[in-house]
Amino acid sequence: MIDALGGLFYFLIALGILVTIHEFGHFIVARACGVKVLRFSIGFGPILFKRTAKNGCEYAVSAIPLGGYVKMEGENEILEKNAPLSKDSFKAQSVWKRALIIFAGPFFNIVLAVILLTIINVNGVQERKTIVGPIAPNSVAYNAGFKAYDEIIAIDSQAVSKWNDIFYELFDGFGKDKALLIDVKGDFGKAQTRTLELNLKNLTIERNEDPINKIGLTVCFGKVTNQIGLILENSPASKTSLAVGDEVVSINGMQIESWYDIRAAIEQSNGNELSFVIKRNGNLYSQKVTPKLEYDKRTHKSLPFVGIGAKVEKVEGLSYKVEYGLLDGFFKACKDSVAMSKLIVTSVTKLIDGTIAASNISGPIAIAKGAQESASFGIIVFLGFLAAISVNLGILNLLPIPVLDGGQLLFLLYEAIARKEPTKKVQLALTSIGAGLLFTLMFFAVFNDILGLMN
Repeated sequence: MIDALGGLFYFLIALGILVTIHEFGHFIVARACGVKVLRFSIGFGPILFKRTAKNGCEYAVSAIPLGGYVKMEGENEILEKNAPLSKDSFKAQSVWKRALIIFAGPFFNIVLAVILLTIINVNGVQERKTIVGPIAPNSVAYNAGFKAYDEIIAIDSQAVSKWNDIFYELFDGFGKDKALLIDVKGDFGKAQTRTLELNLKNLTIERNEDPINKIGLTVCFGKVTNQIGLILENSPASKTSLAVGDEVVSINGMQIESWYDIRAAIEQSNGNELSFVIKRNGNLYSQKVTPKLEYDKRTHKSLPFVGIGAKVEKVEGLSYKVEYGLLDGFFKACKDSVAMSKLIVTSVTKLIDGTIAASNISGPIAIAKGAQESASFGIIVFLGFLAAISVNLGILNLLPIPVLDGGQLLFLLYEAIARKEPTKKVQLALTSIGAGLLFTLMFFAVFNDILGLMN
């Protein structure tokens, strides 16, 4: 209950900021273009609070906090042919002015993201070297020739220096026929460069799947050993003589070369008894462990659980903090906002072609959860979350779907080319279709969110 209230609280804060900025963009540009604004509302439906300014504009807070609107003079009026237009009405403005007013909402969301990311950059960004950890056996990355502790230095001749760069490049490669050419250096970047071919054509990204892990790669946080670094209380392992520091040599006769081998042996046990051979102080010992089956929310299956974790040896220089000056931080924020925008457009196309499963479509519940989780890590992480959602809101609002800003821009483009507006009948029909599509997507998103909570 407390988690739900916390999620709702941060969701309302995030949504309030994003909606206010979006509608303020429409409002301020409309005013600058000489259009009379009748109402600026945060939220839809019944008005809870309102105040009328000297200029006649009514500022309101409405009951349904899932958006907002700016009502302009003459915006939706249906006029008789040759009927006069008030000079300060929306319809009286030129096509380019009306387009500017409509575009301003999404644009201000992008501007907000740039401002937030600039603050984050000036505060300092923790980066991690592009070195991979253990490679999942029989994965796409494993079959391509990746080895643990390879440093990724370029993808298709494009130099990469951050994991975000790698994410964007790899994500773009999902579903494509052409294999990616990956330049890597082994042994934490000390070995000779070798080029690998990574084919991601047949991979589909399911809900909550990390594309990096889907390929079989992991981010390196240190050198993962075969030694036990953690034994959970009240786990099957805690009821045996296994101890922190033990090196796992074999399980059921299978030689252990990496921690992935240990995980694989446990997962393949189906809950049956496992025979560990461990090395302790140079001596070999045998220990039997019977895993316990526990439900895994990620896979929706009951999986064997032993309760041990790997010992990870620290490697110096894997992470570092970069602090930017105001100007450099701003330019980086602009570059990151463009990269996020491209990622959103790419995601939409991959949803359409099936590379990304429809189960990834998320709604307000997932946003509320993300807002709460990011806020729990501090204000800087929350600002990063807010920036990402703001870019999403801006770009998705520009999709050419009637009822969205992009659809209205499409009508204006037609008007600019044909020298006349689409007929009211056509506008109404397309707007109804667009509203139906958005309603269906929202219903599907909420359905996915509820399934995510249940699993």
